[in-house]
Amino acid sequence: MLWLDDYERRARLAPGLLALLPVSVALAVLGLSKAPVVVSVLTALSLAGGPIVLAELVRHQGRKVQETLWASWGGSPTIQKLRLRQQGQNSLQRETWRQAVSSVAGIELSSARSERTNTAKADEAIEVAIGQIRSITRDETKFPLVRAENRSYGFHRNLYGIRWAGRITALLVVLGILGYMLWLANVEHQPALTLVNALALLAAVACLAIWWILPSPVRMKDAAERYAYELLQAAVVLNAEKGETTPEGSQ
Repeated sequence: MLWLDDYERRARLAPGLLALLPVSVALAVLGLSKAPVVVSVLTALSLAGGPIVLAELVRHQGRKVQETLWASWGGSPTIQKLRLRQQGQNSLQRETWRQAVSSVAGIELSSARSERTNTAKADEAIEVAIGQIRSITRDETKFPLVRAENRSYGFHRNLYGIRWAGRITALLVVLGILGYMLWLANVEHQPALTLVNALALLAAVACLAIWWILPSPVRMKDAAERYAYELLQAAVVLNAEKGETTPEGSQ
């Protein structure tokens, strides 16, 4: 865990651990979490960088699903908020954001005419400028809301990216517990519906339900919209600070 920063733990590692939660719950309820073999395997994985590998796998899947959804949305929310051709935007707010982004990043954004002529180039200019703003606003102490919304978006994006891994894992655990209960009843001739077994099954079913409900493109888009808003507002703040520090009479 110490190898990962706060963003990586919350946005990347947390979704991966949620995918493995049904396994952990089943092992704990069935009394296997303290078995020497299980403890040894978990310790070895932790020491060998298991959390880092898990976080990278989750990040990869999140980036893949992001590209797909951004294409279906017509671009990232940040780019959409700065496009002059985008419908449904507050024109005054958009112009404030565009001026701030252009000034802080030092990149001229396309005019309405140029944007209509070459939409791809216009989006590229916005993307490069926004990349500059992201780099400037990495200081969490100065821009806590930007960092918080970035973590939230990363979490929802990555959670949606590995949704099928989480669902399949939870389903396999449910089937595994049901199979174990049938084995107890038919082979060992022991009571299958014990309190421990019932709790393990209930926990696994709850995890399965969570994985069907929580990951959502709607939640991901809402988080992306909140992050885009805070990022652009940070650009306005930076632009205001830049104006305050500019000596009188200078250009």
